[in-house]
Amino acid sequence: MSIDLIEIQVPGPAGPPGSSAPFYGQASRMTTGTIDVATQGVYQPTGLTATFDSANASGVIYATTNTFGLKNNSGLTKLFRVYGSIDARSSNNELLGIKLAKNGVAVNETECKAFGASGHEAKLVTSWMISLADQDEVSLLIANHSSAVDITFGRGRILMSAVN
Repeated sequence: MSIDLIEIQVPGPAGPPGSSAPFYGQASRMTTGTIDVATQGVYQPTGLTATFDSANASGVIYATTNTFGLKNNSGLTKLFRVYGSIDARSSNNELLGIKLAKNGVAVNETECKAFGASGHEAKLVTSWMISLADQDEVSLLIANHSSAVDITFGRGRILMSAVN
């Protein structure tokens, strides 16, 4: 009877942050707020402040331009998977929408629209892969497509994680 030996390789400890280090971060707001809508159908920043989860972040910091966003602070250009969600409502049966923005410019392909019925929030979710250079920011924009009535924000989150 012969016994074959199998070599098991155990990876060593992680090295200093570099091109293969995981970069991720998130910011969220779980309290209500009012988003002032100036123009029907125009995407705008929420004007609300999200709370950055600094304890669970690496290479990502709170955005400096938009208070509901994140910034690549890894020192590298990276491809990030970005996820954003907002639960919000306005008047009865109004169409709301969200988009991601890179450095304040809307990424049109990320648009998500939903109706909010009387007393019920629209559940708006978007996700996209965005290449961000060091210090580039990504944020959430919102619009009321039915009227210029203000939006009642319920809760929201933005998170990003490097994929390369």
